[in-house]
Amino acid sequence: MGQQKVDPPTSPKVKKAKLMFALDARRSFVLDNKVKFNGFKIGVELYEKHRVGLGFYGLRKPVNFIGRIDKQEFPEATDTLFFNFNYTGFFYDYVWLRTKRWELTTPTHLGIGAIEIQYQDTAGVRRPPFIKGGSVVFGIGGSVQFKIWRWLALGTGGGYRAMLSKEENIKRPLNAPYYQFQVKILLGELFRMAFKREELDEW
Repeated sequence: MGQQKVDPPTSPKVKKAKLMFALDARRSFVLDNKVKFNGFKIGVELYEKHRVGLGFYGLRKPVNFIGRIDKQEFPEATDTLFFNFNYTGFFYDYVWLRTKRWELTTPTHLGIGAIEIQYQDTAGVRRPPFIKGGSVVFGIGGSVQFKIWRWLALGTGGGYRAMLSKEENIKRPLNAPYYQFQVKILLGELFRMAFKREELDEW
């Protein structure tokens, strides 16, 4: 009686790289005010475990506050000031868990932040920045993602943002927790849907 040959089970094919793009709105605190950062990330996912790329973030609108200003240097200035902050940097996300629809990741980012302060003059006009500065920005957190379709996912998460500076007037207003909401457009999946449908997994 002959033996029947049994083929070994095949493991799922791991994609070496795919493009990613994510709208990444974050809510946080600046000068103890609740604020919103608009942002987006663009990068690549490697071996379904590592995501790397660039992120761009900025305050939706400057934070209004009352502060002191040298009236001899700026005689037309009032005490109404506007604090603006944006940053750009590299991000790295490690994918701890992945199923058909769910993902759990730990995102980190490291970049450069730019700070500007403007004042409002006695005519009610916001003048160009009279203070400019910057600092290295570091952030770490956790996030969860739910995939609605193969090319679109929603995510949420939170973490902490820290300014790597010795200046207290930079760290104090900007070191803060954040939480985020994401809409992810999976560019690699869209490309395969349009041009390489034979590579698509069953959905």
